[in-house]
Amino acid sequence: MVAEVAAAEGRHVALNDMNNNKQYDGSRPPPTKRPATGALSVVFIMALIIAGAIIASGGSIPVDPNGPGGPPTIEPYYNSANYPAQHIISQSGQQSTTKNNLQLRTFGVNNCGQNAAILFVIDTSGSMSFAGKMNNTKKALHYFINNIGGKEVVGIDTFSANVKTAIVMDYFNNNKNAVSQVIDGLTPGGWTVTRDAMQQAYDQLKQAITYDDFPGYAYNLILMTDGVPESPDSMNDCEVTVPDPNLANGIRCFARKQDPRIPVNIPDEIKNLGVNIYTINVYSPSYPSDKLLFPYLDKLLKNISSSPISTHYFISTNASNLSDILHNINNNICYGNFNGFVKPTP
Repeated sequence: MVAEVAAAEGRHVALNDMNNNKQYDGSRPPPTKRPATGALSVVFIMALIIAGAIIASGGSIPVDPNGPGGPPTIEPYYNSANYPAQHIISQSGQQSTTKNNLQLRTFGVNNCGQNAAILFVIDTSGSMSFAGKMNNTKKALHYFINNIGGKEVVGIDTFSANVKTAIVMDYFNNNKNAVSQVIDGLTPGGWTVTRDAMQQAYDQLKQAITYDDFPGYAYNLILMTDGVPESPDSMNDCEVTVPDPNLANGIRCFARKQDPRIPVNIPDEIKNLGVNIYTINVYSPSYPSDKLLFPYLDKLLKNISSSPISTHYFISTNASNLSDILHNINNNICYGNFNGFVKPTP
């Protein structure tokens, strides 16, 4: 009897030893002892998805559309009217066509690469009435404003015998009706006080930049003119004179008094503010004095323009291709990194 008990105890000890050895030889525990890893994985994945959704939506707290976090691209914060239509923009700054869309090249897809503030300085002198220049200018300006978004900033100055701030710089969605009315009302008449116009533009831009009226915006000036600087009281101080039978005295004078480069170079001061200057020579070869003065106006506008000249200075014969020029300028402003120039730093 004692022997049988001892044998039983021996078998029990042996079984325990076998079980203990299994715990150290890498064998898995019985299924009832395993942790519920499947349930933990599902919970972990769901947590990642929720966290990702919170980050993508801008956080768990609603975003102030005017605050530093910016608006998320969902209603009611996002308004598609504030942004122009998306386009594929090639390295040349031109929109791609069906023909070249399949070519391997670097391109961008965006509304506008940067928020833009644009001040137009428009010549409304008497010579703009010839060869359909003013009517073509109106059509081009309407085309331009019909293809920008409400978040762009637009201002308009006009100059002839005097300078007038027709539209104070503001977000386009605040002044679009007024801008359209001003364009319709552009009327040619008077002289070409270019220096006075550039001085007023400088004052406006300096104030807007100094007071950070439009945070994060890139400032641009677009000067459109068809003639050299002129003033009725400057006939004794002309850089050059040419005959013009359309004038009472029969002489057209490039007035030094209205040259924006002297005695202080106002265009350079504007550039030093960090503003890109674009110039458009609205050339009329059918107007004799325009043709004679073209070399002088060409040199002046190249001096006024920012660099490179190839993307900042344009010639438009009778404003006939002005819509295309403004379209290219807008692309240059929005996608400057594709065109070899960098936004200047004040």
